Amino acid sequence: MKSANRGKLPVLDSLTAFFIISNLILIFLAELAVDKVSGLLNALGYGMPDVPLLLRWGLFLLNSVVFYFILRRYNARLLREANRRRRSEKHLRLYARVFQAAQEGIVITDAKNRIMDVNQAFTRMTGYEAGEIIGSTPRVLQSDKQDKAFYDDMWASIRQQGSWQGEIWNRRKDGSVFPEWLIINAVKDETGRIANYVGIFSDISERKKAEQTLRMHASVFESSHEGIMITNTEGTILAVNPAFTAVTGYTARDAAGKKPSMLQSGRQDRAFYVRMWASIRETGGWQGEIWNKRKTGEIYPEWLTIKAVKDDEGNIRTYVGIFSDITERIQAEENLRYLAHYDMLTGLPNRRQFQNKLNAALLDAKQCGTMVGLLFIDLDRFKIINDSLGHEIGDRLLVQAANRLRRCIQEPQIVSRLGGDEFTVILPGMQDPKEATDVADIVLKELAQKFHVDPHELYITGSVGISLYPRDGSDLETLVKHADSAMYAAKEQRNGYRLFAPHWTETLPRRLVLENGLRATAMDGELEVFYQPQMDCRSGRLVGLEALTRWNHPVLGLISPQEFIPVAEEIGMIADMDEWVLENVCWQHVRWEEILGYPVKVAVNLSARQLHRPHLPERIRQTLQRHQVDPAQLEIEITESAGLTKAEATIRLLKELRRIGVGTAIDDFGTGHSALAYLKKFDFSVLKIDKTFIRGLDHDPVNRALVQAIVDMAHALGLRTVAEGVETEAELARLKQIGCDTVQGYLLSQPLPACEMEEFLASIRHGDKGAAEA
Repeated sequence: MKSANRGKLPVLDSLTAFFIISNLILIFLAELAVDKVSGLLNALGYGMPDVPLLLRWGLFLLNSVVFYFILRRYNARLLREANRRRRSEKHLRLYARVFQAAQEGIVITDAKNRIMDVNQAFTRMTGYEAGEIIGSTPRVLQSDKQDKAFYDDMWASIRQQGSWQGEIWNRRKDGSVFPEWLIINAVKDETGRIANYVGIFSDISERKKAEQTLRMHASVFESSHEGIMITNTEGTILAVNPAFTAVTGYTARDAAGKKPSMLQSGRQDRAFYVRMWASIRETGGWQGEIWNKRKTGEIYPEWLTIKAVKDDEGNIRTYVGIFSDITERIQAEENLRYLAHYDMLTGLPNRRQFQNKLNAALLDAKQCGTMVGLLFIDLDRFKIINDSLGHEIGDRLLVQAANRLRRCIQEPQIVSRLGGDEFTVILPGMQDPKEATDVADIVLKELAQKFHVDPHELYITGSVGISLYPRDGSDLETLVKHADSAMYAAKEQRNGYRLFAPHWTETLPRRLVLENGLRATAMDGELEVFYQPQMDCRSGRLVGLEALTRWNHPVLGLISPQEFIPVAEEIGMIADMDEWVLENVCWQHVRWEEILGYPVKVAVNLSARQLHRPHLPERIRQTLQRHQVDPAQLEIEITESAGLTKAEATIRLLKELRRIGVGTAIDDFGTGHSALAYLKKFDFSVLKIDKTFIRGLDHDPVNRALVQAIVDMAHALGLRTVAEGVETEAELARLKQIGCDTVQGYLLSQPLPACEMEEFLASIRHGDKGAAEA
């Protein structure tokens, strides 16, 4: 009873008092009842001396029994209350453990918003221990991120609705500000009044970072210039970005729920896709070129990358395809491939393609026992027309001549342009030499017809040299050399052809004149260095000069370098000639710097024969040192055909030149091999675009596309570009638009001798000094 009644003594005392009072009442009533019952029994004659005593004990026992049951029920109630209290205390202890173990911060305040308790997560996130914060208000956590109106709205919501939740920025004990997601609930007592406030919050810094990352990814997804497609593991499209729509024409609504196979063009067979997905399963990704189909039905090439996206357990959840339309790149590559094999002015095969075709014809002839004819064709009087009427008329004449030559041949015969006004015709599978002379007759008749080149009517003729395999040579070099010799023999009379004869190699008058004259040119002062200025496209300032060698023969007149340079190479004079030019350029450079007060950068052409000279870079360095010329003011130009033909020697030479500080340029780019694989290995600093691509640049979309591709490629390789042969303002404007760096040509000035170039330089504003030094 005492154990069950612990803490309930006031109730037990009342019950005891009730028991005593009730017994007193019973005793008092029992006395009356006993007296009446005894009197009644006596009146009836049943009076007994023990009856009153028995009645009293009976009533007492009855009262005791009743009181026992009352106490029993009361004790049971006390036991239930004790058990309930123990359970409540257990729950309270559990709640306390949960309160402290919760990952969310919890703060409890009274009705006046004074902090009563906080849990460990609160301390971990804010830095405040319970002892430091209890009794304060949550204002100690406020940052400057929210204004007063924010808190007014928050407390208005709590008073009206009993709760509030949202994002809020608070301040830790160390002063750092962090975002949290906060829930505040008002706790009311039995009367409905607010007794406490409970705030539960979690630090959402990582979530904010993740959201920011997701927004960034979403921004990249939406703004990417590459098309992006996301599919599930079944291959169903989940999402596409705007670039996907721009490339394919399919909107996000069109694509959602569809399969990527809707883009298939049919260009790739089933085996292609089997290999692609095998790679994805094995390596987690695949990339390559693929042809797909737009919504309009147009087929286009794209560069596609597919990645498998895995979850933390390594299971594939989605596939992401990223692609870009490479139509322009493919077209540029095709144009460059075309450029590598065909002459851009006439569309005929160029020198490289000619060599490939002639070698193939010789191989077939060896196997079949047939003959091969080679015609070398040179246009008579073309130089006079080109120099007097201008390059545009000359180029148009060359195009018409090329078209006539096409009409002169039949498959499998091939006509090519080697350069300038020189053409060749390959005649494979011949049985009789007369076949070659018949073609030569047709060519001469066609070329002798009047040419209409508005506004002119022009007449030219041709000189044709013929060599035959195997009679005149068994390899390409020999046949070409002999056809060239025969052509020079035919040129003595013009408008005719000559079959190669061995004695012509010894009795060519003009060739002999050139050879004999070259040996004394430098001493007699016949060789002279001319200079042509180069201008920066954007600023219009002079950035350098190109040195050009001229031979003013006392009998033959001014001879083109295209004619006397090959002769100098053949007779072994080219090295001496190149050194003479370099000496002359260095001497002139020093003179101009003394007169003008600033240096002028000069570019000098290097012969193909020089590439084999192992000590050439050292000789150049010594020459520069002897004249005290800064190596940075000299630029060595190597023609594309020479450089790429002797690739390894060129690479070694360029490295040595760059080591001593001399600039390097690839000249006449686009007219030779255009071997891009080699070009990546070369240490050039400048790429010069051949003038054949500049003609009509303002109205010729093909030339414009090719020049744009060359400039973009050069800039991607870190090369500065120079456009040669610029003659009109329209061409200059188009080159500026394309992004070309430098131009040279008749628009600025024709090549001038040193004395006239000195006057030209002196007339330039002194403000261009900085550009010249660049």
